[in-house]
Amino acid sequence: MPLTNLRTTTTTLVTACVFTILVASVALAQSVAVYGPETQGRADPISMIDLSVGRSLPVTTPVALTKASVASPEIADLVVVSDREFVINAKAIGETDAVLWLANGTRQHLRVSVRSPADRQQVAVYIRFAEVNRTLLRQIGVSARYRDAQGHERIGTGNFNTDNAFNANGSITLPGSTGFLTVLTDFNTKRLLALLDAQEQKGLSRTLAEPDVIAANRDTATFLAGGEIPIPIVQGGGTPGGTNTVTIIFKEFGVKLKFVPEILNDSLIKLALAPEVSSVDNTNAITLSGFRIPAFLTRRVSTTVDVKRDQSLIISGLFNNSRNLVKTGIPYLQDIPILGQLFSSTQWQNDETELLVVVTPVVIDPMHTRAVDTLQIIPDTALPARGAIQNRLPQTGKPEPR
Repeated sequence: MPLTNLRTTTTTLVTACVFTILVASVALAQSVAVYGPETQGRADPISMIDLSVGRSLPVTTPVALTKASVASPEIADLVVVSDREFVINAKAIGETDAVLWLANGTRQHLRVSVRSPADRQQVAVYIRFAEVNRTLLRQIGVSARYRDAQGHERIGTGNFNTDNAFNANGSITLPGSTGFLTVLTDFNTKRLLALLDAQEQKGLSRTLAEPDVIAANRDTATFLAGGEIPIPIVQGGGTPGGTNTVTIIFKEFGVKLKFVPEILNDSLIKLALAPEVSSVDNTNAITLSGFRIPAFLTRRVSTTVDVKRDQSLIISGLFNNSRNLVKTGIPYLQDIPILGQLFSSTQWQNDETELLVVVTPVVIDPMHTRAVDTLQIIPDTALPARGAIQNRLPQTGKPEPR
């Protein structure tokens, strides 16, 4: 073959290998359908491909590629790497068709949509609050009273430091703060009386909140699962002798979430979010002007982070261990080894708190929603209004048998 013809053939082959098409970034896992000669004479089924601008998609054909046709090469291009492999490069926003012919006579029809990475996108944010509280309270106390025969001398400790527990008839009324176990003895004497009370409390509480919210790109979404509690606010009259007025404001509590998503590209999401879990704490409530105002236990996080799509990120964590030891007794005597327990009361408390907040953003295309984001609702065919107009409907008689 002459050198000129060889160059012409090579140039034609290279030109046939460069094409323009548009493919979505999610199409990496997408397969392209192949259609054979039996489909000639009717329209070919179309394989939909979706890519964002600036992305590429490698494609492998079952047999060698012979020729191709692209409707809008300025939207994307196709570069042939080998006789069975080519790469689709998305260049501009738009839509185009591409038809490929293979060496065995089969044909592929592609319809490519090129979009901006943030076009028509929504962000679903999954927040996980996991909190575990462990409490341990141990109390051991010894109370004693000694009185001489003449009644001139008296010594008392603990619950018996006064005679309030002793009734006029000689019986004893133990206070309500006494522990779970009590041992009362007079040691078979009339002069000495001792009380041993012991108690241990263990508590375990778990809090798990899982708010899930979907919002459009760069829009604000809020979520509240809980309630609102009225809080009275007393306001003065503003003048001497003026009467006070009471206004009511409502304080939200429960599981709250506020966030603003922004899709930076097809792999990174910027989240400005403020999740919160709160509950009413009546233990620390106060009473003001006859109104009982509760306190609130609140766990709140406010931050802005960059997160990879479909991946989880721990945005907050807490481990708190609080230990408290209180020993009450007779000075010096309570410090005696072993015997000092008879002259003192001990309270030991240990509180542990573990808190973890995890966020997972997921990008959702409203035109191609996932199965987990779609609720299948069966249409209502019961015609509930039919019963009200049944008597006005024309009677349909049954055909008489022949």
